[in-house]
Amino acid sequence: MKASKALRLLLEIRNLRADNLSRSLSKARGDAERAREEELRASEAHDIAASRAAGNPIIDELRKDGFVSAAELHNALMRQSVLRGHEADAGALREQHKLARFAAQERADEAAADFYHAQKSVVRAEISLEMAYKLTTKPEFDGN
Repeated sequence: MKASKALRLLLEIRNLRADNLSRSLSKARGDAERAREEELRASEAHDIAASRAAGNPIIDELRKDGFVSAAELHNALMRQSVLRGHEADAGALREQHKLARFAAQERADEAAADFYHAQKSVVRAEISLEMAYKLTTKPEFDGN
């Protein structure tokens, strides 16, 4: 009986651990999904910034009037420089979100592995408890 009490306690502990790991797994999967969504938003922002920076403001000014003053040329170049800066910032942000997604996915994978091992421990404890119960309640055979 003492062994079955210890096994019941072990089973209870392992069930609690499995429940905690299940919650951790759900949280990690949610974090990974949010990181994926943030990466998508950052990628879209980078694409927008890249398309804005892709134009050539000097050619645009030449198409309008046929000539470009020094002030217009300076303004166009400054605007282009700012747009390229936004593109670079958006690219860096996209990379940060990509790395964050990889880290969140790795945590989710680790949580899934931990949960799997906890489930196996619960099953082993249940089998041990059942075996101990059967051994303690084994009927005596009659010599008949």
